[in-house]
Amino acid sequence: MSWLSSWFQPLVKMEEHLQKLVEHAEMNYSQLLIVSGRTARIKTDFMGPLTFPSPNCHYEMALTRLETYYSFPNIDKTNCNFKVSFDNGHSWKHLTIDMGCYEIKAINKTLQRLVLEAGGKPNGMTLSPDVNTLKCILNITEKNYQMDFNVDHSLCSILGFKPQIFKLGRHDSSQLVNIMHINTILVQCDIVGASRLKGVEAPILYSFFPNVGPGEKIVEVPINLIYVPVTTDTISSMTSWLTDQNGEDLDLRGEEVTLSFHIRSC
Repeated sequence: MSWLSSWFQPLVKMEEHLQKLVEHAEMNYSQLLIVSGRTARIKTDFMGPLTFPSPNCHYEMALTRLETYYSFPNIDKTNCNFKVSFDNGHSWKHLTIDMGCYEIKAINKTLQRLVLEAGGKPNGMTLSPDVNTLKCILNITEKNYQMDFNVDHSLCSILGFKPQIFKLGRHDSSQLVNIMHINTILVQCDIVGASRLKGVEAPILYSFFPNVGPGEKIVEVPINLIYVPVTTDTISSMTSWLTDQNGEDLDLRGEEVTLSFHIRSC
């Protein structure tokens, strides 16, 4: 029987080698998914479900690239209003700043344009940042000019001023400027798990903040990919979305966003 055993031994080794090759091939599963849309939430239906080849493997996914424009506003219908008077408060003009992405200098430029259009002197009221205190300075140089922040959906909520009337002179905001309510951008997807937002489980893949200014192109490419476990064996549809640090959907204002994901076996 020794000759029979020696004859089978190479076959057994070959079978073991082939089995290892199969296992290695199964563990090297890799898939790139690219989705695109014009809202913060993108639902993708797959033409034929995406089924993973081996039930014995676990799979994970990472964000590899994000492209969009810095379009989400810090001034909208909730914080865009104020009133001005050029006759010492006898009559008032209601002014509104259009929705958009503004820094204090841009708000001041818009303020001066609106004051001019309302019949006033554009330099009679100015807004400027105090980079040392992180507050805002309102300077009223015309004797009869007044600004009223005590209105619904007031601009004062982002500038740090109290909702009151301001008259001739320099006025420093009582609170720090809150010019940007978005502190971080979260990329989430409904087929992953194992992340938490403020202690609550959330399907977060990645977090970042743009290193470009308002209106510019955002191209975010993670240096170190962070893979998060996939929670399903078959993907027939997938929803991915962008939120702020509180889980609120971003307002992209119709700008296109493209997300690239990589799925691999682990």
